[in-house]
Amino acid sequence: MQNRIKRIPKLIDEGKLKFSDGIDLIKSRSIDISECKTVCLALGPRGNLTTLTAATLFLHPECQVLNHAGTRIFGNNQIDFLSDYSEQRFRRFMQFAVQISNKGFRGDRGGSITLSHAFDSKYVTKNVYQKTGEGLVKEHIRCLFWKESQRTSNLIREKHVDLGNIFKQNDMLRFLQPIRNPMDCAISNLKTGHVTMFKGLSRNSTVMEVTKTILDEIYWLGELIEAYPGRFHYYFEHEISRKMLIDLAAYLQLDPHETWLTDALAIMKTKPSYEHDRELSTFYRNYIAEKFSKFPALSDGLLRFS
Repeated sequence: MQNRIKRIPKLIDEGKLKFSDGIDLIKSRSIDISECKTVCLALGPRGNLTTLTAATLFLHPECQVLNHAGTRIFGNNQIDFLSDYSEQRFRRFMQFAVQISNKGFRGDRGGSITLSHAFDSKYVTKNVYQKTGEGLVKEHIRCLFWKESQRTSNLIREKHVDLGNIFKQNDMLRFLQPIRNPMDCAISNLKTGHVTMFKGLSRNSTVMEVTKTILDEIYWLGELIEAYPGRFHYYFEHEISRKMLIDLAAYLQLDPHETWLTDALAIMKTKPSYEHDRELSTFYRNYIAEKFSKFPALSDGLLRFS
């Protein structure tokens, strides 16, 4: 009985959010998405530069960004286009994503990327964004980027989503995975507790186990790139540069405006790597040598972290 009583506030809160989403679904019908050329979904583990990437893209005057909100989208048959694709669901998702990206919550419930930790006062992102003079919703949206990486990766695998079938019907959809040092990413996931989002892992998993799982995710990305050329893109943490940003803009069909490039390079600063013991580093190099021979570009990029 006590447990049920304790759950009442949470149930009330969830009910309010569901009602609010219903209103936003209605309101979003009037949003014009006709100028949008690309819709890009993030893939890969949490703690993998996705927030930094999303904040960087949000600085572009023609890119709209939705942060998280997977718990509100996946399972909603009006907008969950990945689970059951239709052109109508895809377009309703786009409208809803724009609608809720100008407000919302920090964390998994999601909304505006400006509510994420990337815009905290200790970083320069907020100041750089304010100087752009851009509103929370861009006047001309050429690209929509959704940052809900791990839940999206999990859903595609668990539901055996037929991406080939979707791509045949849709030339706008594409995916992006930043690649942070996998050993650093593993430690981050253990610290935050996000490790539980990996199937078969828990807070008690070892750094080596988590590192292996992250490398397996990157291998899966390699398979997707091979199967669907032009629909998947990645960059390594050690590749952050003007060229990387120009390539990313081209992939998303955005103009690499000089002001955006300058602003992006100003905020794309990553943390120093953790110190890793010899056992983990040796395992890391050996696993890449054993598993990634099929994908030399990924192998070379990953080995640069060791």
